[in-house]
Amino acid sequence: MEKNDIIKLFIVEDDKDVREGLKYLLNLDSQIRVINVYRNAEKVIDDLKIINIPNIILMDIGLPGMDGIKATGIIKKRYPGISILMLTIFEEEDKILQAIRAGADGYVLKNTKGIDLVEQIKSLYSGGSPISPIVARKILYKVQMEEGETVRKEYNLTRREKEILKGIIKGYTYREVAEEYCIACSTVKKHVLHIYRKLDVTSKVEFVKKVLNEKLV
Repeated sequence: MEKNDIIKLFIVEDDKDVREGLKYLLNLDSQIRVINVYRNAEKVIDDLKIINIPNIILMDIGLPGMDGIKATGIIKKRYPGISILMLTIFEEEDKILQAIRAGADGYVLKNTKGIDLVEQIKSLYSGGSPISPIVARKILYKVQMEEGETVRKEYNLTRREKEILKGIIKGYTYREVAEEYCIACSTVKKHVLHIYRKLDVTSKVEFVKKVLNEKLV
């Protein structure tokens, strides 16, 4: 993202302390502005009809009334340009896959460090699909159980691209990959873009499934 870009964000979280804590934390970053916070999904859906559309909605799953997964499906259908990042305590494979099928653009856990959450939000704004490491592993396991053997293909990945691919599949953030290989975070992003193009995928979920199914690691 450009230095002057401002990410407009909504937070949907029923716990007041968590909600206010997230608002305070995220507003500390000069490129993120929390526009509104909500304790339930119904209110945010109503407000989207009359107020400025945010770039990203940080969505909890366990909400009073309509849950975050159902709300995500409704919002993505009406406002496909809004990115939705699930921020939740749920690690169950079914919850994860339900959220992804509903249209969630990323899935991170509430125990994610503040600095990593900020990076995940910026990654999502820039076109990425952030997924917490433990969630990535659960998706891999689920796909392993569901998919059969496939023929391994060659995609002419460079040595560096293969290294970065392995880091991403382990659930590392761009910052962690950059630190691992002593390169700039912007360089990691460029490599990931090239990898996505070579694999013909557009999201991290597609990327993870393809890497596993075709045994690229």
